[in-house]
Amino acid sequence: MPQQVQGDIEALCRKFRRRQIEGSLNTARATAELLRSLITRKGHPDATSLLSDVRIWGTQLQAAKPLELAVGNIVRRVLHMIREECQNEEKEEVATAKVAALSEKEKITGLLSRAFRQPPPRSASLHNLLDLQHDAAATAVPDGPAEQAVAAPSQHAPDSQDVAQSGAQRRRGGHWEGKASIIDQLNELVGELRDIDSNIALHAVEHIHANESILTFGMSDTVLAFLLEAAKKRDFQVVVAEGAPRYGGQELARKLAQAGLHTTAIPDAAIFAMMARVNKVLVGAHALLANGGVMTGVGSHLVALAAKRHAVPFVVLVGLHKLSPLFPHDPSVSFNDFKSPSDVMDFSMVAEVLDAEESTAGVSGEQLYVHAPNPVFDYVPPELISLFVTDTGGYTPSYVYRLLAEYYSREDYTLSKELLDTIIR
Repeated sequence: MPQQVQGDIEALCRKFRRRQIEGSLNTARATAELLRSLITRKGHPDATSLLSDVRIWGTQLQAAKPLELAVGNIVRRVLHMIREECQNEEKEEVATAKVAALSEKEKITGLLSRAFRQPPPRSASLHNLLDLQHDAAATAVPDGPAEQAVAAPSQHAPDSQDVAQSGAQRRRGGHWEGKASIIDQLNELVGELRDIDSNIALHAVEHIHANESILTFGMSDTVLAFLLEAAKKRDFQVVVAEGAPRYGGQELARKLAQAGLHTTAIPDAAIFAMMARVNKVLVGAHALLANGGVMTGVGSHLVALAAKRHAVPFVVLVGLHKLSPLFPHDPSVSFNDFKSPSDVMDFSMVAEVLDAEESTAGVSGEQLYVHAPNPVFDYVPPELISLFVTDTGGYTPSYVYRLLAEYYSREDYTLSKELLDTIIR
């Protein structure tokens, strides 16, 4: 079984390295499904062993694709599920011990009350004098038997420490009973990831109103689903910036026009000029960081600055599977993902430069090369963002810390055990 588990992990890592799985959503879904399969197949006697295995598996998967923070996010959510299940079990054990102790106390109190119960006093008179003497003789209890009757049940009552120890033994013997609950929660997580875009789109009518003009940038499946859902009940216009150099905005404009929306495609150079005519900016995101900033498509920072200058709300559509507890300055967060320079400069221009090298005398070779970087990601700070629309509702950047506390445990912010030990020292 360990070899089969390691083989499945290596297979997914190879897909990550070869870019056979692209996009935050597809990566998160593949990670969640693999963890569900591994947790189901491998036996774990207690929660500690399960936590250790998930941490090791998650560290390997994240190392295979460090630029995709969604991998670590899913692993941290699974670790948080396990920790919460442990806390729930501990609370149940403590509650059971308290009930057992309270029950024993009630038994002792009841026996004492029955053994030493006295009738209510009655005033003596010539009519009931003989009755009072008879009642006093009947209620007299000899010393010894009452004490024995009270002390006897306590010998068989379960102690609170015994109850806690029996709960721990249940976790150590065989398989951990809480694993079934973890698998159920993983099934819910996989279903949540499957419907993430449609869940975000459910909030479209709340944020897009009639006769508005919406500006978006580049291509985003989440933005597309959001706009199509709003178009079912609202009549509005969409201005799409092309998003050079990959020009994903042209594809988005075509799909919106085919769906019947009034669409205007503009070059990126016209964003600032068109910003005064729009009511709202909608963009997708690659990752939501701990400070409320986002990693998104290159060029989005320029769009956010233009929106801020014209006091236009800048709204980011992002699923909570992209919520990361890492900050922009964290060593684990890297923006150094580049595409082919052919998107920026055609290879024919490079050939012209190489041809010029033969006919150019007295010019060093370094001066003949043209650098054409083609970065993928941009960073938008939280002060430029007006609102996040997630699958659970809308939040401001200042609310991100509450979401982190809800979905992750602080002990799991750092997945690498070696790095965690370095930080602790």
